Amino acid sequence: MSEQDHFEVAVIGGGPAGMSAAVNVKIRNKDVVIFESQQLGGKILTAPHVDNYLGFYDVNGQELVNSFIDHINKLEIDVIKEKIVQIYSMGEYFSLTTNQEAYKADKIILTTGVNNKAQIKGEADFLGQGVSYCATCDGQLYRDKEVAIIGYSEGSLEEANFMADLAANTYFIPRYDGDLSELDNRVEIIEEKPKVIEGDNLVNKLVLENRSLDVDGVFILRPTVPTDEIISGLELEGSFIRIDSDFKTNLEGVYAAGDCTGKPLQVAKAIGEGQVAALNAVKK
Repeated sequence: MSEQDHFEVAVIGGGPAGMSAAVNVKIRNKDVVIFESQQLGGKILTAPHVDNYLGFYDVNGQELVNSFIDHINKLEIDVIKEKIVQIYSMGEYFSLTTNQEAYKADKIILTTGVNNKAQIKGEADFLGQGVSYCATCDGQLYRDKEVAIIGYSEGSLEEANFMADLAANTYFIPRYDGDLSELDNRVEIIEEKPKVIEGDNLVNKLVLENRSLDVDGVFILRPTVPTDEIISGLELEGSFIRIDSDFKTNLEGVYAAGDCTGKPLQVAKAIGEGQVAALNAVKK
């Protein structure tokens, strides 16, 4: 890791709140980066009309996002197109890991959108005990073992192919419509919905709609990881991140803004919260 991989503020998520936070950090001459594995803009990209954002009457979501992206490009804000899978507090700084790399940041601003909780029965129970959100991170633990990969985007193909070189058998359960031709021919494709992850102390079975797989590991490869699984000890209120009036979470040095903090789920709220979170994060 080089000094170029150490940022003063890391923003996790590239929606309106994240881009707003990054802009407000940058104009205060702080080194900032946005981590976003998908397209910048978040769910607003699909909005056919946006009529309630001041100064942008009757635009669609794509047009509004294009203006946001133009703004961060003019400020030369770094965007790293990788999925954050884990954040650890190291005392003086935070260590952030992706599928491929490791980074450092002094402060964290979470702008991850609506917090996606565990969706498969048993997923949360066996996290770290056979369930993982990153095959390239944890794959070595399953050398010569049986693994299942539940993929939610085309990016999961690369991780499935990685496991084909390590595991005794690799099963791929696609949860999206897409081209699977790049999948290694050693990987068995099973087009069924996963229902339950079972085991004793460790995972030993994945139950699908019409069959069960005896497996030692289950890799769940969604575009984003549930926020409270990214960083240990993060407190939630229901499905939203708990914050105080300064947009601080319960963890020192970690802030949150936007849809992940609660309703209303509106672009104006997200942008305002991103600004306030950034202003507090850059305070000494």
